Amino acid sequence: MMTISKRHTQAELRARRTRLVTVACLLLLFVAATLWRAPLSAAVWHILRPVVEARFGSVAPLEAERAAARAALADRDALYEENVDLKARLDRDARVERVLAGVLLRPPATPYDTLVIDAGSVEGVVAGDRVASGGTVLIGRVSEVYAHTSRVVLYSAPGERYDALLRGAIPLIVEGQGGGSMSAQAPAGIMVAVGDSVVLPGIAGGFVAALSHIERTEAESFVTLYMRLPVNLFELRYVEVWKEPRHDSI
Repeated sequence: MMTISKRHTQAELRARRTRLVTVACLLLLFVAATLWRAPLSAAVWHILRPVVEARFGSVAPLEAERAAARAALADRDALYEENVDLKARLDRDARVERVLAGVLLRPPATPYDTLVIDAGSVEGVVAGDRVASGGTVLIGRVSEVYAHTSRVVLYSAPGERYDALLRGAIPLIVEGQGGGSMSAQAPAGIMVAVGDSVVLPGIAGGFVAALSHIERTEAESFVTLYMRLPVNLFELRYVEVWKEPRHDSI
């Protein structure tokens, strides 16, 4: 009986020792993974990068595209500032006061391409003010104003119809289609291309969209132009409300 009990005790000790060793190894692995996470990640990426690039292409073109987009935006803002300066020299004040507002509700929480922002009459917002996503990119107008909130109708909302200029010179009547898209018709003889800009007329101007698709029909004397707002409506967090310039009466 004593021999059996002794053997049982020794088995328990071996099992306990095995568990302790296992726990110690796991703790060491956890500490090592924590301390060497960055080097290990770099090593894994170094090994896998050739495979990823062979399958999906190099990551360099994507970075180049982002850099080009940033440069284009900076160039557009620079041209806008130059345009403002030239108009100011002609005694035409094109600068507008801007009210920064946060977006409380956006699609799909709001219907028909509308926003609800946290600036209203107390902040100086009035119905009809233009709304920009930043820089010179206009996306809609204020339709309803309350004390500290306002409703914004985007230019892409169904039923919206307004005058615009293709490449700053060719007049268009743009209609909203919903989902951030718009359309217009132009004479079939004009030269248009995907990427051409669409701006609003007026001293302050403002970039609205770029052509994304052109539909031509041989029998028709018009071409249908499709365009999209240059922002992601589902990720908008802030907008700028453009206050129309107020001129003192003479």
